[in-house]
Amino acid sequence: MNWFLVNADVKTKYRQSILEARNALSSSEVVNLSSQIIKIADEKLALTDVKTLGSYFASNNEVDMKNLNNNRRELNRITTYPVIGPNQSMKFIEPKNSERLNKNKFNIFEPSDGNEIAPMMHKVIIVPTVGIDSNGYRLGHGGGYYDRLLMPILQNKNRPLIIGLIYDFQFINEAINEAHDIKLDMVFSEKKFRNFLN
Repeated sequence: MNWFLVNADVKTKYRQSILEARNALSSSEVVNLSSQIIKIADEKLALTDVKTLGSYFASNNEVDMKNLNNNRRELNRITTYPVIGPNQSMKFIEPKNSERLNKNKFNIFEPSDGNEIAPMMHKVIIVPTVGIDSNGYRLGHGGGYYDRLLMPILQNKNRPLIIGLIYDFQFINEAINEAHDIKLDMVFSEKKFRNFLN
């Protein structure tokens, strides 16, 4: 019990400090770093050409996905985006029209309509991330949406590759995960690539 309380407190401190650093980035820094990060990940995993990719609409200085999303649309590749629902649920939607977007209660863009695609039908899912601990576990915003959606498939054979795209300062040099946190398979920053599959 105490361990979980201490860990939750540690997570809160990391979350606050990382978000402060991320919010301090200038728009040009976000654009430049994002292009470096996505270039590295694309060279390793061919993200532009993956048949079905789970992406997201970046907010609050997250790694900017715009170019990757646009390139995939031009190539007619299936790209899904998270849409939150009732009871803290979430699903992946391939938008009918990527120009028609709504803002959810967190002020994040999501498709207004489209086809739901199950997590297992993806080849790669990119998970927005506040931080990554030393064992590859994700620190999110604390809502648990991705944890609840992806936890059931993590033991499945032939499941999608689950990756994170982050700035280098978002790496955390200690283990801070709790039982409900998901572990990412690979994480890319502008300086390094970490493979947590082994």
